[in-house]
Amino acid sequence: MNTTRRRWLSGMPHFRPIHPVEILSQRLRLTLFLEWLLLMVGIWAALTLSLPGQYGHLEVGMPSPISIWAPVEVAYTSEVLTAERQAQAENSSDNLVYVYDPQLPMQQRQYLVILLDTISSVRDDPSLSRAGRLAVLAALPNASLQLSEAQADLILTLDDASWEQLRSQTVGLYDRAIERYDYALDERALVQLRERWLTYWLATTSLSPNQRELAKFFTDAFLRVNRALDEEATAQRRQEARNNVAPQSARVLAGERIVSAGEIITPVIIEKLQRTGAMPSAMGWTDIAGRGMLAGLLALGFVAYMLIFEPQVALRPRSFIVMIIIIDATLLIARVTLPQVDVWSHFFPLATVAIIFAVVFNGRLSMSAMALICVAIGVMVNMSLAVAVILFATCVVAILIARNADRIFTFALAGMGVAVVAALAQLAFWFMDAPSVTMTDLRAIMLPLLFYAGLNGALSMILSLGVFNLVSRAAGQVTPLQLMELAHPSRPLLRKLIREAPGTYYHSVAVGNLAEAAAEAVGGDALLLRVAAYYHDIGKTVRPYFFTDNQTGRENVHNDLDPVTSAQIIIDHVREGVKMARAAGLPPQIVDFIATHHGTGLIRHFYQQALQLEDSVREADFRYPGPRPQTREQAILMLADSVEATVRSKAQHGKLAPARSAHGAVNGLPPGVMSLDDLVQSIIETRVREGELDQAPLTMHELSLIKQAFVVSLQSIYHPRVDYAPSLVTR
Repeated sequence: MNTTRRRWLSGMPHFRPIHPVEILSQRLRLTLFLEWLLLMVGIWAALTLSLPGQYGHLEVGMPSPISIWAPVEVAYTSEVLTAERQAQAENSSDNLVYVYDPQLPMQQRQYLVILLDTISSVRDDPSLSRAGRLAVLAALPNASLQLSEAQADLILTLDDASWEQLRSQTVGLYDRAIERYDYALDERALVQLRERWLTYWLATTSLSPNQRELAKFFTDAFLRVNRALDEEATAQRRQEARNNVAPQSARVLAGERIVSAGEIITPVIIEKLQRTGAMPSAMGWTDIAGRGMLAGLLALGFVAYMLIFEPQVALRPRSFIVMIIIIDATLLIARVTLPQVDVWSHFFPLATVAIIFAVVFNGRLSMSAMALICVAIGVMVNMSLAVAVILFATCVVAILIARNADRIFTFALAGMGVAVVAALAQLAFWFMDAPSVTMTDLRAIMLPLLFYAGLNGALSMILSLGVFNLVSRAAGQVTPLQLMELAHPSRPLLRKLIREAPGTYYHSVAVGNLAEAAAEAVGGDALLLRVAAYYHDIGKTVRPYFFTDNQTGRENVHNDLDPVTSAQIIIDHVREGVKMARAAGLPPQIVDFIATHHGTGLIRHFYQQALQLEDSVREADFRYPGPRPQTREQAILMLADSVEATVRSKAQHGKLAPARSAHGAVNGLPPGVMSLDDLVQSIIETRVREGELDQAPLTMHELSLIKQAFVVSLQSIYHPRVDYAPSLVTR
């Protein structure tokens, strides 16, 4: 028999129990300090993060990265506006003074006509040979032009009709040119004539290309500037115009938007920012230190709250660190995005985080985290109370709706609630800030208000629905939606339990009913308890017939084993259950229920047998590995499991008395027979006396409520029935 025992012990799987709080407390201070430091640094970074242009110099000609409002009302004499008006007056075209000679164009026309007449006389002179004519034309005494030999040869080559046509077209071209600028040619007009108009006009004539070249040559040579700028007189007039400009006044109202995000920075904007004191300046060390102190206080308060009121999360580093990372990331995202959305920063979808925390953790924890985030956001958005209040209001309604979300529709309801509250809260602040309210103003504000409120609700719903599952897995938490999925009988482990250990399955369902009723009585997580009850005995599927649940019609196999081996087989269902749950990927919370549902309890039946057979017996061989329950829910499952198994056993062996009457206890009970009320009370007292509930945060009042819930539920199962006649039973 000792050989059998050694073989059995050597084949047991390794199991590492959950560390109780006492073991964690050795490193608790360091862990909490590091968590506080991580949260504080994240808040501090969000409060002091310098966005481009927010702290420092705004550059003229570049877009503003942020929107800035005037903190006070200021009236002042604007040097920038005065300089702009002076520049406008100085550069006015009325200040230009020109020297104008109206006779010059006519004189030049006469010179052109004389030149053309001289060329005609040379062409018609019979006393000159062709070579002589060429020499005379090349040596014409004219200050405006000098004919080349090629041009002189071309002139002599033309017949009389062609020359007369060229002559008349040249004079006409000159007249058209000076008429085009009303006989007032300046440098700009002369350039335009030479580069564009003369060529264009000649192209519309019937002259040959050679004739056009000569016509343009003659006309261009006699065009002269007759309108020139008088620099001295113009400068004097400009100075007089500048001196006549009066100083320009400017006024900025308190709350007036000086510059919007994306607007190009101008000198006028820079002057307004300087005059009102709203010019962004580099953050000094005192401001940085103050924000660091505030971040430290906020982080300290949140960690203290978690440690005192939410220890089940605060003492799980994985869950707490994931929460802190999400809080830090949310604040940093808000720091970057809120300055970009201008006045609509109230509709930042912060409710996304509120819904995720409420679903993954709980509503109280989510409420405290949102209070922390909203205070930090209010500080970073120019100490805005309105932004903090509106965001917190949307978070509150989201938490109230989604705190126990077990359906997708709940997320949609939360999104709609966020949209409605965001719109109403923003409208309330708008009414308080507006000096007067008109229907025109109301219609102008309602459309964007409703749009952004609806966008806030939609984003909160979509983002939370898409992210909460990832957060729950990262934090090692289980959500109601996951629990609903795990509770379905089609899950592999439950199907295995139903098929291979049906008695254990129905025991688990009964335990789930008891645990759920008790959880509702003390405000525990009823859904988590029911699902945990379904899985708490899955280890029995390894050797189902070693347990009385599944021995119907079979001989008890423990009759052939020694007590130690039998006890180890019974104890082993906890180890096997933990192993199977982890292999199936069940959430850590469910695995903890499996490990703690017997605590470190003693298997008394086999222990007593061992004492009868041997003189020396190790009690540790007959105790479950533990650990003991750490939470209220784990303690309730332990009690429900013990109560259901004991009451069912008593009932099957006829040792369960009828329920107590309203006037007192049942008298004259046979030996070993107990009433349901006394039996449940004794089981709970035994667990308390053995210290199995020492680490669970249950009060004596809660234990009495749990006992009453057990009794009420069991009475509906084991209540006395009427002894019907056989004829009535068969109907």
